[in-house]
Amino acid sequence: MPAWAVSEADKAANCAATADIVREAVAQRVAGQSSEQAQGFLTSDEAGVDDKFDSAIPMLVDWVYTLDEAHLTEDAAKAMETQCLEFKS
Repeated sequence: MPAWAVSEADKAANCAATADIVREAVAQRVAGQSSEQAQGFLTSDEAGVDDKFDSAIPMLVDWVYTLDEAHLTEDAAKAMETQCLEFKS
């Protein structure tokens, strides 16, 4: 498999995982959890988030908690994944 294909696959997997974090942060906020509680859950083993994403969780949760309530939908996770996939390094 060409090197670029592996990196694109890794990128897609990382973007999907980031979107999942946003999706769960939205669910935590909708459920009435505080930002700190959401971060605690997402960094726990219970959430199932790979430890390599632990450093990104505070930033992602903080972003979710700045969103207007009307944006607390699946669209937030989809937008994050789209932006991630479109990012050119």
